[in-house]
Amino acid sequence: MRIYLEALRIRYVARLLFSQLLARFPAGMLAVALLIHIEQTYGDFTAAGFTIAAFAIGQGIAGPLGGRLLSRFGMRTVLVPTIALSSITLAILGLTTPPMQLLFPLVFITGLTIPPIPPAVRTVYPKITDSSRINTVFAIDATLQEIIWILGPLLTTIIAATLGPRTGILLCSAVLLVGGIWFVTSKPIGQVRIPNSPRKMGAVLREPVVLIMTVVFMFGIGTWGALDAAAIAHFGHEDPFVGVVLGLSAVGSLIGGLAAGLLAMPRWSLAARVGLGVIGTTLALFSLGSPLMFILAFFITGMSSSPMIALANSAVSATVRFSDTAEAFGWLGTAQLVGVAIASAFAGIAIDAMGALGGLLIGAGFSVAALIVSLVAIPWLPDLSDGTALPRADTAPIVLPDTDQA
Repeated sequence: MRIYLEALRIRYVARLLFSQLLARFPAGMLAVALLIHIEQTYGDFTAAGFTIAAFAIGQGIAGPLGGRLLSRFGMRTVLVPTIALSSITLAILGLTTPPMQLLFPLVFITGLTIPPIPPAVRTVYPKITDSSRINTVFAIDATLQEIIWILGPLLTTIIAATLGPRTGILLCSAVLLVGGIWFVTSKPIGQVRIPNSPRKMGAVLREPVVLIMTVVFMFGIGTWGALDAAAIAHFGHEDPFVGVVLGLSAVGSLIGGLAAGLLAMPRWSLAARVGLGVIGTTLALFSLGSPLMFILAFFITGMSSSPMIALANSAVSATVRFSDTAEAFGWLGTAQLVGVAIASAFAGIAIDAMGALGGLLIGAGFSVAALIVSLVAIPWLPDLSDGTALPRADTAPIVLPDTDQA
């Protein structure tokens, strides 16, 4: 634990970690709150699944686009208006009941205006941290975000059962606003300037590591879109036990992240971390009759999440130019959101057809796809065993000729 405490003592690191955690906390609540709210209002999981998909697609577009805008206009110029707009649209969503033809556009706009806080903070970390601590900071970041998934679903289901899902959505609006203000007023957010990339938007996906991690994120994190829906379908949206199941899966991710932060990251490390998720999702398929086995399966699956995210962030940071880091991290965010959107949509259809087992089958399929990609990609992945994950500089030293020998 000493290495974690030393990293937290670095100037500005603790504030950035905890302020972005608060600003992103609604991410752990919104998917479940929307799923419960739409299912109760419109009466089926298919509509709820497509609503979450609309939100995630909007948020997915905002990821790389927001990262690109951060480098072009500066962090605060982008973050302040998006924090305000997203808080307002969430409040509208919580206070109104629009017809279905207006619901999808509203939810899409809500996702589109979510501020690009993850690419912003992950771009700043290497600028305030030395090379010996950056992997530790990324590990803390990935592990702390599991608090979002521990408390978020549990809090959402409790609020939905007692005060209704609308209250949860309104709470998301308030938390995002407070956390966003705390984050954006941090000194490094106003000081760190991201060079404007000379390449066109999307060109960073030509980097093998960025492309590999984007695909792995889409399938690996997307798995949870199906698993969350399956858990709610299995136990019922009024049962607080759903929050316990999802919360304990996040506890597994928290434990996994703390353990993985102490380990080296050779090329095969990604496949090992994703493989643990495959074990968990496979076990879930055979645990519908046992609540304890169901919890264990979700716990094991969760243990793979933080380690996978931390490794992906370190690998991307170590292999792209600084001017491309914000957009690259934006694509990772987009990948996981698109994965959740697709998995949620397919899980909603499968649950209506087969019950909770259908959602678990979709989740297991996504997890296996992530493992296949991570195994095939081993030759292209960086060896991070030495702990170095600082981005490449955008300029290199110029070697001048020796005039004495001319």
